[in-house]
Amino acid sequence: MANVPITISPSEAWDGNDGPRSTFALGFGTPPQFVRVLVSTTCPQPWAVDPLGCTATDAPNCVSNRGGLFNKNSSSTWEDQGFYELDQELNLGLTGNGDFGLDSITLGYPGSDAITVEHQLLATIAAKDFYVATWGIAPRPTNLTKLDANETTFSPEDSHQSLLSTLKERHEIPSLSYGYTAGAKYRLKQVTASLTFGGYDASRFEPSNLTFDLAVDNSRDLVVGIQSISVLGSSHQLLPTPVLAFVDATIPHIWLPLEACQVFETIFGINWDPTSDLYLVNETIHQALLAQNATLVITIGTDTTTHNTISLTLPYASFDLQALDTYPNVKDSTRHGADGLSAGTIAAIVVAPTIFLAILVTILTITWRRKQNNKAPGAGQLDQGPDVPSMIHWESEQELHAEELSPPELHGKSTGPPEMEDGIAAAELSATQGERCELQG
Repeated sequence: MANVPITISPSEAWDGNDGPRSTFALGFGTPPQFVRVLVSTTCPQPWAVDPLGCTATDAPNCVSNRGGLFNKNSSSTWEDQGFYELDQELNLGLTGNGDFGLDSITLGYPGSDAITVEHQLLATIAAKDFYVATWGIAPRPTNLTKLDANETTFSPEDSHQSLLSTLKERHEIPSLSYGYTAGAKYRLKQVTASLTFGGYDASRFEPSNLTFDLAVDNSRDLVVGIQSISVLGSSHQLLPTPVLAFVDATIPHIWLPLEACQVFETIFGINWDPTSDLYLVNETIHQALLAQNATLVITIGTDTTTHNTISLTLPYASFDLQALDTYPNVKDSTRHGADGLSAGTIAAIVVAPTIFLAILVTILTITWRRKQNNKAPGAGQLDQGPDVPSMIHWESEQELHAEELSPPELHGKSTGPPEMEDGIAAAELSATQGERCELQG
């Protein structure tokens, strides 16, 4: 057995209906059916798009746009476990049902020395809230619970360990650590994503000494304090009040309080579109923003008041994205501002009194490792994090270390009728009512 960090090669493709994101390839089933997936640091299992996710009413290129399909009926090793709610992003209004099952997963395309892991939990989905297939890499196990007429039933057989735990158990990797950077198409000659199991790629960040404790809630464990958002070279302050925010690589948006969204609107001249829940921009505004070429500086600490902080610098290019017509309630492919700037990605939203923030993961790496061994090796090395993480350590602008495994996740409820959701779930976002404001990107 190798028992060394594993580096997963990116697919070399850029997918997504809300802006191009670097994907990886997974093969599901026997024989393997290869699809492209986006990484989720919140979800503990992969989700593959079911053939029901592309119907006759969808665009002809639906299969390609969604990264490919997995037909479980064509796999000789599929073991069905039933239908369950996709509950990872319920707080953001994103939902759907998935048919969960056990099957083989191949990590990467043929010819890339890909490892195959058998009897692993995954789900097939059709709901378009999660348009491209998702690779959940959270190390915690998943408990599938079933509801009967009297009570919730649970047995040890309903608990399924994560992919990282399986790799560790097989001595394929030395620890439950992982390192992830989402890449950035606009940088250099297109910087693809980086994913390492059992360690992290030290060439993707600059060391620092900022350490974060994990939050108690295992569904919102990577919580940081956003102390300020400013425009580089100006006196503009875009965040009126510091907030605690959850870092989630599943979605590409930044969710901010309504008053912060209104400051973005004033400074950058962008307008909220209540139909798509995005800041959509026309060509005139887009050209003005390109000429302005503003750079945002997000200052982050362990909480909202600490003086030990680190700053993330986001150029306007990171916001200059295009929402495709497959994005909910977007009729034609158009530019959107979901990260504070209009031709891009500002996804800023307030959910009731609770504030979530999914920082653009183009510059974040998340690694599970122990606080006692948080020194980074030299550039280009793969660091082997210890077995059980206990803290979050922010190495630099490009890395977040998560540590201390959360307790097992109770994965929703059985969703009743085994029907895949083909439509787009309503997000119920309303900036006009003052509930939320999304700056999509």
